[in-house]
Amino acid sequence: MYGPEYIVIDKVTGEQLLVCSNCVKLPRCFICGLPVKDGVELPDGRWLCARDAKTAVLNADDVKQTCAEVHDDLDHLFSRFTGFPTNVDVSVIDRIDVDSMFNTGGNAFESPDLLGYTQPVVIDNQRRYKIALLTGQPLAELKEVCAHELSHAWVGENVNRAQRGLGRDAEEGFCEMVGYLLMESQSEAAEEKRVLANRYTRGQVQLFIEAERLYGFDQILDWMKYGGAAQLEPGHVDEIRDVKMPARKSAAPAPFISDYNFKKIQPAPALTTIELQGIFWSAQPTAIINGHSFAAQDSAKIKIAGTNVTIRCLSIEPKQVVIQNLDSGRQQKLQMSAQ
Repeated sequence: MYGPEYIVIDKVTGEQLLVCSNCVKLPRCFICGLPVKDGVELPDGRWLCARDAKTAVLNADDVKQTCAEVHDDLDHLFSRFTGFPTNVDVSVIDRIDVDSMFNTGGNAFESPDLLGYTQPVVIDNQRRYKIALLTGQPLAELKEVCAHELSHAWVGENVNRAQRGLGRDAEEGFCEMVGYLLMESQSEAAEEKRVLANRYTRGQVQLFIEAERLYGFDQILDWMKYGGAAQLEPGHVDEIRDVKMPARKSAAPAPFISDYNFKKIQPAPALTTIELQGIFWSAQPTAIINGHSFAAQDSAKIKIAGTNVTIRCLSIEPKQVVIQNLDSGRQQKLQMSAQ
């Protein structure tokens, strides 16, 4: 080999390699960044080297299936603390989509390193989340990105950003922490390392991981919802315990409860249908459904004929509520019966 040599870093292994002046002009692998002699060119113009093509998820259906599996994994991993939203719609994007979004004129080297995004939308008066995922990612990286985007949906469902004053970097750090914990549970050490090396959370992911180790995941969730600071600060992760929990609302006083909105629950065999048993009408209306209290947008499992069904209370009106069966997706109106 003659002429100048160039040092190129393998972004997968971190190894530094020497390449010649001819090879340095070759297309670069989207995943590792090395020149591609023998590899695969994707329809959007990206290249994958032979090594990384083996682990890349290229098929759109496989990408969507991976996201569904990650959703189940997250629900299982954090079942003691929370659940992740099901009102999500997953699609795939490629480099052409990314370039068009950022108006880079098709120059992939100028495009942001976008691996996925989450966009809240309203469809038929219902809030949903559009999650778009980039094809061609290694499987482990795709799983982490799925966890990250599903965490954005969780924030959208559980955190009043404006009222809470949550900083953008903190939200990104929280989402990366969830992805990191999932990778840790699956022994994906290389992907854990990639998350920690990524600087776009400006150090927040490292602080969230530290706080989770010290104080637990439940404390992280409380801080995300009710914390007093916009983000975590180095050397002060103990402030994760500085939360202002809302006062628990007791039953509204009599003047705020309409007589016709409450039906006394008598001891009875297990219900075989979903039944609206009462409505407490106050500043924050509450509905009693199969013995469980719901505010608007609350989700919980209720018992029907000895089995559990997960429902979400979509809205509460003076004489009826609208619910959604999260297992089937079906919406239903429940009416108050006459006294």
